[in-house]
Amino acid sequence: MKSRVLSTLLLLSVLCLPGRAQVFIINDTMLADRLAEVKAAVVDSLSGEPVPFASVYVIPSRDTTITNFTLSDAKGEATLDEVPFGSYVFHVEMMGYKPFVKEHFFREREVDLGRISLQQDEHFLQAATITDVGNPMVIKQDTVEFNASSFRVGANDMLKDLIKRMPGMEITDEGKVVFNGQAIDKLTVGGRTFFFDDQSAALNNLPAAIVDKIRVIDRESEATRATGVQDGTREKVLDVALKKEYEQGWFGNLALKGGTTVAGEAADDPLRDNRGLLYSGNALVSAYTEKDQVTFIANQQNVNDSNITVVFVSSDGSATTNLGQGLSTSTQLGLNANTSRIKNVETTVSASYQHTDTDSGTSTSRTTHQESGDLLSKTDNLGNQIASSISTNLELSKESGKVWFHLRPRFSYSHTDSNESTESETNRLGSLLNHSENTAEGFSNSISTGISSDLSLREIGGKKGRVIQFNLGGSYGLSNGQSSQLSLLRTADGVEDRRALRYLSDGTSRNGNFSIRYVEPVGEKWTLTTLATYDYAKDDNIRDAYDDNGLNSYYSSESRNSYLNQQYDFTAQYKFTAQTFITLGARASGTLNETFSKSYNIASTTGDGEWYWYTIPTFRFSFSDTQNRLTVSLTGYNRRPGASQMLPVLNVSNLSRLSVGNIYLKPYGYTSLSTSWTRNNREKFSNLTAYLTQTLNTNAITNALWYDSNGVLYTVPVNSKAPQLTTALLINYSTPLDENKRWNLQLGTQNSYIVSNSYQTDKTLDGLDKDSFDYSSFMDRFWGDEGGSRFYGGQSGFEAGKTITFSPNGSAGIRYSRDRFSFNTSASSTWRISRYSLDPSLDMTTAVNRFSVGCSYTTRKEWEFNSDISYQTYKGYSAGFDRPELQWNAEISKNIGAFNLSLSANDILNQTRNLSHDITANYEEDTYRLIMGRYILFGVRWNFGKMNAVHSQRAQTAALNMAL
Repeated sequence: MKSRVLSTLLLLSVLCLPGRAQVFIINDTMLADRLAEVKAAVVDSLSGEPVPFASVYVIPSRDTTITNFTLSDAKGEATLDEVPFGSYVFHVEMMGYKPFVKEHFFREREVDLGRISLQQDEHFLQAATITDVGNPMVIKQDTVEFNASSFRVGANDMLKDLIKRMPGMEITDEGKVVFNGQAIDKLTVGGRTFFFDDQSAALNNLPAAIVDKIRVIDRESEATRATGVQDGTREKVLDVALKKEYEQGWFGNLALKGGTTVAGEAADDPLRDNRGLLYSGNALVSAYTEKDQVTFIANQQNVNDSNITVVFVSSDGSATTNLGQGLSTSTQLGLNANTSRIKNVETTVSASYQHTDTDSGTSTSRTTHQESGDLLSKTDNLGNQIASSISTNLELSKESGKVWFHLRPRFSYSHTDSNESTESETNRLGSLLNHSENTAEGFSNSISTGISSDLSLREIGGKKGRVIQFNLGGSYGLSNGQSSQLSLLRTADGVEDRRALRYLSDGTSRNGNFSIRYVEPVGEKWTLTTLATYDYAKDDNIRDAYDDNGLNSYYSSESRNSYLNQQYDFTAQYKFTAQTFITLGARASGTLNETFSKSYNIASTTGDGEWYWYTIPTFRFSFSDTQNRLTVSLTGYNRRPGASQMLPVLNVSNLSRLSVGNIYLKPYGYTSLSTSWTRNNREKFSNLTAYLTQTLNTNAITNALWYDSNGVLYTVPVNSKAPQLTTALLINYSTPLDENKRWNLQLGTQNSYIVSNSYQTDKTLDGLDKDSFDYSSFMDRFWGDEGGSRFYGGQSGFEAGKTITFSPNGSAGIRYSRDRFSFNTSASSTWRISRYSLDPSLDMTTAVNRFSVGCSYTTRKEWEFNSDISYQTYKGYSAGFDRPELQWNAEISKNIGAFNLSLSANDILNQTRNLSHDITANYEEDTYRLIMGRYILFGVRWNFGKMNAVHSQRAQTAALNMAL
């Protein structure tokens, strides 16, 4: 009876199939022992989310017969039963996606083809879109998609300019993209890695005109995708989809700009650069095929027109990124290549060279509140740094089948030459206490190589969901440098102190990490996970000091730090649905931090055999449906003190501000409770995002501060007995205001409440003798035993102070966009309300209010006009740092065939400043930094290439213009 029913159904299927398709009827008694069960999971290639209701079927090789057919379920999973052994063409199809076709030979009872990643069909999606203007933003599952043509940009604009015009998007001073207040973890082009972690490479070099879609994808973490266990973390990916005509062939652009600064009345201002002749050159060449992608970028400039990243490397070889700290003449060369020619493996390689010549300058005013009278310190600093660096990265990635892996080797080298001069003075009640002058120059080299890798073995023993994952990584680095320092201090009582020292430094760093994770499913809903992680690091730093008489062991030091961390996690996860789960568990983390220090020919070792254990329960809850995502997470981790914080030697590079390390510093731990809620209304195209995070920092490292009678500041790092608490609430909301979505509203608020701790005294304490300073004797008086009995007990004269800072801010913006005209306006207010426990009467309240307007218009003759103006006011800042600013920028450009001409003016009114305000412990500090003043630039851009003209008349027209 069963066979007759099956035969009848198959016969009906034959009658229903159109054209030449057939159904091949198999007698199940003939091949009962030679039938395969074929499984697969269908997912979106960008978001990684399941694709339900996809058609999954097989056709025998060299035939047109459909033998087995099914649809993927809500989890994207599909199973084809009773597939006879043999060679087949496996098909997966879904409306809106490109078909997936691949040949397989089935010879086993159970076959798991793993994840089948469907790529979106851009041609279909464009045909399905009502109008570009009508749908500037589409929200689907965990992806927010922006239609680039709905946002007006100039012909000279880059990707960064396009992104800034999109609701919820912003770019930080560090060159990172932020969407609805959350940082973008990875930027890809066409779903492929683009210069790895350097988002600025795409932001500053990809022309906005070639972009079709911008997708912000909130997807599962790499570990979750590999193991199938939700780890409570997700990553945000910004993917740039190019227009169809740029997906095949090659294209590029060449841009040159030239101009000059126009200083005017500010010509003598040392913090407004007046370098005269300005230039900027950019080039990009990119070639694309279905399997390969290669991009070459080059730029050189002496005007910060592209936000080039500047890498600063200190004399001990440590490298940091400083943006907004100076003005650079820079050169950058970069190559990025992707290929999928290795079966099931995506390969990415990138290499870059960067050279920067950076001028920096600051003017700082610090007010320190004391019972005996406030101290006012003013400092001016000018410097120059020339840095060159080379870096290479490689990635091999496989995320399909039963074996997943990632392999990421890297290498970098840098050389830096620097010099700086600093002049400062300190006053109390109008009377000068000291005046200091300091100069320093030197060079440093650093080289680093490392690798990170992971391997996931899925469905161990044939059981679905059972996974073993290994992670292995390590790095090795060398650094050396030389510096010369000259310091001069004059005090009010006529004492003059001069120090001239030369330092030679060498450093070696080694670290390794290993982890193993085991995942065991229990029934249909429960999953148990165990994780063991081990980290090891060893840093050796030797610094020899020389004076006029040769080696000076008094200021020489040696530090050798060994760090070992072991962490154990156990979690049990219950899945209500594919996207809703709860995880309960515990974490135990142990840290061993041993430091050998030698200075003044005295050696000591701290932390020997002392394990610092940190335990915490872990909890995660995540709920998701078609419009909402709610996540609650509780977690924690350990961190170790920095090597420079533990050096037992007096730092005399600035005789008015001396510091010394603390060999008794302990590791510190973070406990974090975070809640996030995202709501995407697909009917209204609105988005609401809210984040609430609370972080408790135990054993936090802070500073003990005091002044001597001459106004010289002394600093020693210490662990805080009281925990530091940080609470942050962020809410962003964006929505169209009309049916055509020409008007868009953006509202936001970001609030923080921070309780920080420090140790200081309101009284003047004795200073440290720079000629006979004995670290051991000092620590006996200042610190006491290894636990800091004298310091924490108050015998050394220090009192714990608490600074409470509440920072509310709000912003609102409206954007309007039509075919040839766009307009935007925004207003924001940022407050910082601080109170100091040792003197609650102090009012350390500041406010910054900003209002801005921008517009863009393109005539029918392809003339483009862009302009923006903003007004900013300051309240509560130091005298001279509270001047309001009115900034006005404008640009006009014209397209002539494949060329574009432009003329731009920046800061037309010459009023912009780079101002920051900091509140720490018992002082307030305002700082101005060197910036470009008013300048004008004339530019020429040439677009060229051989694109896929089948998809765009624009490409054909451009090719004709270039030929003529």
